[in-house]
Amino acid sequence: MYDKETARDQEDTTADLIDRLEHAIATARSMPFSGSCLVDKEEMMVLISMIRDNLPAELSQARWLLEQNRQLIAQARREAETMVREAESRMAAMIDEHEITLQARQQAAQTIEAANNSARQIREGAIEYARNKLSGLDEQLSGMLATIQKNLKELL
Repeated sequence: MYDKETARDQEDTTADLIDRLEHAIATARSMPFSGSCLVDKEEMMVLISMIRDNLPAELSQARWLLEQNRQLIAQARREAETMVREAESRMAAMIDEHEITLQARQQAAQTIEAANNSARQIREGAIEYARNKLSGLDEQLSGMLATIQKNLKELL
C-alpha cells in the first residue's frame, strides 16, 4: 500500500508529512486502560524516512535564506555607516566653511575699519596741512597788503 504512495508522498512537504504522522497517531487504535496506541510500524517508519529525506532540502533553503538575510543586514549596516561617515564629513566641512566665512568676515570688517581710520587720519592731516599753508599764505598776503598800503600812502 505504501510503495504505490511513496512516489506521491515524496512530493509532500515536511509539514504535510508531519500532519500525516500526527493524523495516523491521533486515529490509531487506543489500548484499553492506558494512553498507548497501536500504530502501523511500517507506515510510521516510511513517514519518518520521508520527513528525514525532506528535511535537508528545506533546512538548506532555510540556511540559505538566513545567510541572505545576514548578508543583506550587513550590507545595510555598511551602507548606513558609510552614510553616517559622509554626513559627518560634510558637516565638518560645512562647519569649517562656516568658520572660514566668519573669520573672513571678521578680517574684512577689521580691514575696512583700518582703512576708514587711515582715511580719516589722512583727511585730518590734509586739512591741517591746508590750514597751515593757508594760514601762512594769509600772513604773507596780509604782510604784502600792509606793505602795499604803506607804499601807496607814501606815494600819495
